Amino acid sequence: MKPPKILPPHYFAASLIAMLTLGYVFEERLLPDTWYLVGIAPIVLGVVIAGVATRQFTKAKTNITPLTISTTLVTKGIFTVTRNPMYVGMVAILIGIALLLNNLWPWFVIALFWLVIRIG
Repeated sequence: MKPPKILPPHYFAASLIAMLTLGYVFEERLLPDTWYLVGIAPIVLGVVIAGVATRQFTKAKTNITPLTISTTLVTKGIFTVTRNPMYVGMVAILIGIALLLNNLWPWFVIALFWLVIRIG
C-alpha cells in the first residue's frame, strides 16, 4: 500500500512555517519578559517522546512511515500511555514554539494541526 503524498510530518512542517510567520507578523505579546522561555520544556519533551517512539519502532523492526501497513503492533513502553506518541511529540513541540513566540496567533495553528491529524 502506497502512503498518501501528504503525511503528518508534512503538516507539522507547514504548521511550523505558519506559526513562525504569524509570530513575526503579529507582534502583540501574551507573557511577561522571560516567561515565554517556558516553551523550551515542551519542545524538549516532544523531541524525547518522538525519539523514544522511533526507537521502539526500530527495535520492533516495523515500518515507521505514517499511514502505511506495519509489520508489528508496538504496545509496550510509551505506547502504553498514548496510541500515537509521535503525534503527541509533534503537538508538544508546536506548543513550545507557540510559547517561545509569545503570541496568540500560533495557538490557532496548533488547533488546526490537531484537527487535521485527527481527521486524516
